[in-house]
Amino acid sequence: MKIIIRISIAIFLLTTLNTKAQHSTKYKEFNLGVFTDHDLIFPGASFLWGKTIYNSKAFLIDYEYGFAFPTGVTGKIGCGVGNENNSLIVGVRPWPASLYLQYTLKEKHLLSIELMSIKGASDIYDLPLIINYGYRW
Repeated sequence: MKIIIRISIAIFLLTTLNTKAQHSTKYKEFNLGVFTDHDLIFPGASFLWGKTIYNSKAFLIDYEYGFAFPTGVTGKIGCGVGNENNSLIVGVRPWPASLYLQYTLKEKHLLSIELMSIKGASDIYDLPLIINYGYRW
């Protein structure tokens, strides 16, 4: 958990201090997904506010925050490559603690896979997953 928070802070500081924005897009986002941990599958949903900042070299920063079920509040920050048509983002979610990979199509549709951090997991195959579809406007 501490490592994910430290990574989040480092990404935020590095990207906000070293990126000259060409343009940015603010959005609202609704997500539906499932949490899976071996035999347990549980649905979830979230409503978020966010911003994607694009620079001239196909580098981007994406961050968002909002409300989620069942966690109450949530947020994430990531950086990646792409443009308004296609982007691939790697990032962290401080709560619930996870690392994610996200593909966004035309700034509207997104798919993400998150690996959650828990103590006692012996390898990557023991980590819980969140699989998610989102729509932005």
